[in-house]
Amino acid sequence: MKKVISIIGLAIGLISCEQVIDLEVKDGVNQLVVDAWITDEIKEQSVKLTISQPYFEESDPKPALGAEVIVFNQDSTAHVFTDKDNDGVYTYKPKVGKFLKDNEQVALYVKYENEEYYSLSQLKRVPKIDSVGYEVFSFPITPPDGGPKDGFLAQFYANDFAGAGDTYLLRSYKNDTLRFRPADITLAYDAGFSPGSKSDGLMFILPIRQSLNQTLFLDKDKLKVELFSIPTEAYYYLLQLRQESSNGGIFATPLSNIPTNIINLNSKSTKKALGAFFVSKVSTFETTIEKSKAKPKQ
Repeated sequence: MKKVISIIGLAIGLISCEQVIDLEVKDGVNQLVVDAWITDEIKEQSVKLTISQPYFEESDPKPALGAEVIVFNQDSTAHVFTDKDNDGVYTYKPKVGKFLKDNEQVALYVKYENEEYYSLSQLKRVPKIDSVGYEVFSFPITPPDGGPKDGFLAQFYANDFAGAGDTYLLRSYKNDTLRFRPADITLAYDAGFSPGSKSDGLMFILPIRQSLNQTLFLDKDKLKVELFSIPTEAYYYLLQLRQESSNGGIFATPLSNIPTNIINLNSKSTKKALGAFFVSKVSTFETTIEKSKAKPKQ
């Protein structure tokens, strides 16, 4: 009985030690934020410019209007992006054979409020997605996310190029809905998850091939897979972005700033920018799930 009373007393003591601490948080300096991910696809490309805001502000970021945005090829060919809707989204519609070239260094130039910024990124190679297969699959219980218990588990087939150091981003769509929550970001280093996996030149490993499943697919569902080549710095940028976005709980690590590759041309200026600029080649495969073509359950 004495032990029980001691435990209860200790618990009450711990509860009574709880104290609310009010922190005074000062707003920082507003900074230009650049969201610029350009691909070799012949479709409208965009660069989104916004202004940073206080951490606890819940409103949408304010657009950075009146900027000058240009993307340069390695031979100095200029592609001017314009903000047609006056919403901070600067767009450009490329023409076939007259935009990005394989393996070239591409530059971004942004002028905003008399400050000039630049960034560089390399257009790397991307392997072709050969095919997509799917098999009958059943979960033992209904998934907690509300997805179907019975359906089809899909995977894509592609081989990494020979030569170590290729890095990729995988995205997938189910019935035109993009699977791209922070926890869903799928990255590959060669055909594995990280450097040192000794997967150079091989077929992508099974967990990467199957990572395109948001939930199980059903008969007649549309499936689209996109494989992006990304520069090595983009691989580490997205890796840290995924880690910081999923960081929480009692074992959370201290937060750290995600680095930027947007540089002010005036090294002495106090005006710095956030965000990133990257370029990618894209390999795409689309199909419709057909029950008659599914492999039987393994």
